[in-house]
Amino acid sequence: MAMSTARAERGVTDRKTELLMILARTAIAERNAPVSLRQFAIQAGVSEPTLRHYFTDRRGVVIAIIAFFAEGARDWLARSAAPQASVEAAVSGYGALALEGANTDLFAQAHAFALVESIHDPMVARAYLDTIIEPSLQALEQRLAPGVDPAGETPDRVRHAALALYAPVLIAVLHQRLLKGAEARPLDMSAFFADLATLFSHGLKQSD
Repeated sequence: MAMSTARAERGVTDRKTELLMILARTAIAERNAPVSLRQFAIQAGVSEPTLRHYFTDRRGVVIAIIAFFAEGARDWLARSAAPQASVEAAVSGYGALALEGANTDLFAQAHAFALVESIHDPMVARAYLDTIIEPSLQALEQRLAPGVDPAGETPDRVRHAALALYAPVLIAVLHQRLLKGAEARPLDMSAFFADLATLFSHGLKQSD
């Protein structure tokens, strides 16, 4: 009986993952947001009751998609959290990682989907915060801490540094990839990250 139950649970998980792969593609491809539960079901080739079975309601679908995006970025997040001895090394290394996202549409589209849905639903906003934004910021805090606050005496300063680095990187990627800034006013992303590293390394050194 226990083996049958475990097999059934694996089957549910596998089916849910299959659906999420399709639903995630729909979420980033459909520009006329928000996508209705019916539209999600049509694109997934299933009925609305099937989606409700696995995700409860439309909100459940959206939150599951955001979690799916986060899971796909787990390795990238782990690499971005690697502590670096200096601010310059931390920022330049993060710039190289960010270029990976800047060179694809998925990063910008995933954030755009989560942002749009967050505007409409506070519970989705909290899920986006808890699943993507805060983990990204906390990873940056781990990366920056040795260079910004080696003694561990000013954790707020590390948090401020993480916010100050994450925000311009996110905006730059959204500007170029999602908002078509690459066509309207192209930005050399490599040069941008190099200048960002220079600004940070000179402005966020350990206080005397």
